[in-house]
Amino acid sequence: MNDSLGLLKDLPQRANQLLDIWPKEKWHHRALEILEKGYHKGKPLGIACSGGADSTFCLLLIYAAFPKWRKQMILLHYNHQLRGLESDGDESFVSTMSKALGLSCVIEKPLVRTHKLDENTLRVLRLNFWKKVKKEKDISTIIQGHHLDDIAETLLWRIPRGTSVDGLISPKPISQIDNINILRPFISITKDLIREFLREYSVPWREDSSNLEDKYLRNKIRQSVLPVWKESSDRKLLQGVESTRDLLEKDSEALDFHAHESFRRCRSGEQLKTELLMRLPEATQRRVLQKWIVENTDSERDSAKLVPKAKLLIEVFQKKEFSVIQISDRHFFYKRGGYLYLKAKNSIMYIPQLATVEDCPLFLANGMKILIEQEKLGKDLIDQIFKKKINPEREAYLSTKSLKGSPFIRSRLSGDIFKPMGSPGSKKVSDLMIDRKWSESQKVETPVFVNSSNEIVWIPGFPPAEFTKVTPTDKWVIRLTYGYSGT
Repeated sequence: MNDSLGLLKDLPQRANQLLDIWPKEKWHHRALEILEKGYHKGKPLGIACSGGADSTFCLLLIYAAFPKWRKQMILLHYNHQLRGLESDGDESFVSTMSKALGLSCVIEKPLVRTHKLDENTLRVLRLNFWKKVKKEKDISTIIQGHHLDDIAETLLWRIPRGTSVDGLISPKPISQIDNINILRPFISITKDLIREFLREYSVPWREDSSNLEDKYLRNKIRQSVLPVWKESSDRKLLQGVESTRDLLEKDSEALDFHAHESFRRCRSGEQLKTELLMRLPEATQRRVLQKWIVENTDSERDSAKLVPKAKLLIEVFQKKEFSVIQISDRHFFYKRGGYLYLKAKNSIMYIPQLATVEDCPLFLANGMKILIEQEKLGKDLIDQIFKKKINPEREAYLSTKSLKGSPFIRSRLSGDIFKPMGSPGSKKVSDLMIDRKWSESQKVETPVFVNSSNEIVWIPGFPPAEFTKVTPTDKWVIRLTYGYSGT
């Protein structure tokens, strides 16, 4: 689409024409209600704008529908600088459009260009930008231009990952991120209809060429999966998706209501009554634990990190009895006298010497899991081992000849000596860890695997010991894995 705004001196008029064809009665009623009541309380109103068709449509309709708030409106544009001149063109387009409408505009670029281009990293950069603007401009509400196709894409994107009802109802008309209210009043309109309206009134927008690349899963879904799904459906697919999302959101609200009542009954001061908690349906247990975690953590950052661990805690409840389990670098749950506690640790947790059992996971207090298995040494595994395709941070393969029974684990001890495979000689474990610049907690809380003779066979982060080396004549090998217990 031609993106020159030189001929659009009447952009405000075209915004009004768009409002005539898509009046407020067609917006999502819940987001509109928040806007109509002016819950941003006279504070600046942020409008996220990439320059694409959906955010341009969103900007113009908000501008036309709420003329009394124009002095409070601020366009927010984050230039990731991933597409060179094209990205700069997006920035220029948004800046020019803000001037044509007489609105304020805040634009930011990363101080250091990121080499991580995954979708989550880019999203975090934008959120950090929003939080910065919130602090500087006192913005409490940001409007986004998500549409109905975004709901369908998100649904397809999240299902393979495994998600609850809360994951299936995104993006929502109203949500909150770090005390910023996010409104999406246009999630009831399709992408095609937005573009049709913009073309009808000769309103330009910017096309992001990276949307045509297939390195992002969402792009693959948008280009290959969603069109086939629409074509194969026996009815209007996106309207069905919209109805499903709305129904699921009502179900989610009902679950939250039930969880709030259950939380009130299970709560005892800062503790939870475990017997009452375990009588609840699993979905309610998870919500109760999430509410409890939020109430018992000191910061939003800690809450955001710990809330997803509620599912892990339920799994531990169901599988085995436990007295303590660590769920972050400084937080742990423990049970005592029929109550569940959440505490922040103030000291490093040592690992006593513990026996491992083959095929039986061992959960450590630092939230990590150890598993010992035997595997038959086939061609593919030989290729992985001898071509060093094994990640020593998380796994090791040992010759069965180097172990008599399953290994033991413990924290490092003074005087420990270790010779990792490929090293010129043995060295003190303390020196190896210092060379790697490990923190004190990492030095103590990383398990040391030893055999029955107390010889070190592996320390996660290093290759296994030289004397455990696998040879092509081995028929079976021992696989040691060390990873997060929630993965």
